[in-house]
Amino acid sequence: MIVGEKVHLRALEKSDLAKLWKWLNDEEVMWFWAEPCSIQSLAEVEQWFAKLQETAGRFSKQFIIENEEGAPIGRIFYEHLDTRHQRTEVSMQIGEKEQWGRGYGTDAMIAFLDYLFNELGLHRVYLRVESYNTRALKCYEKCGFTQEGILRHHVFTRGDYYDDLMMGILRDEFNQRHRRDVNSNEPA
Repeated sequence: MIVGEKVHLRALEKSDLAKLWKWLNDEEVMWFWAEPCSIQSLAEVEQWFAKLQETAGRFSKQFIIENEEGAPIGRIFYEHLDTRHQRTEVSMQIGEKEQWGRGYGTDAMIAFLDYLFNELGLHRVYLRVESYNTRALKCYEKCGFTQEGILRHHVFTRGDYYDDLMMGILRDEFNQRHRRDVNSNEPA
């Protein structure tokens, strides 16, 4: 289990699939992912989960974000794990809309980055975010991500084209900003 100040991250389990299916079929939640979900049924989510289990975290791994009460509120994951180059892509989704704007996403991402950099030993973490997703952009900037590129008019949704922004962070950048000294609980 990965522990943040406000959240806990735990591996996605089969018992989470109905909740995940709910989030994937919520139009407002999925708007911030730029496209509607192609998974139409709970059975399809279960098939996806079975395929995910076959790789056993070698290239990707999904985690559930739980709030202070232990309620599942979203998910965070890495994919395209490249151990040779020590990098991975991350993505996050707060599926419970009433939990938006409470700092859970920022806390989850900081805890996740600490795990990726200081437990898995990665050097670089990157992500893509749609230009209209201002809440996510603020979150990622607070975590220390910097914009590295723009995929112009990369996403067509709701009748218009939007840019995808490429963002990244390096282990040294993260640790200078967020890593806590083990003995003092103060930022390094």
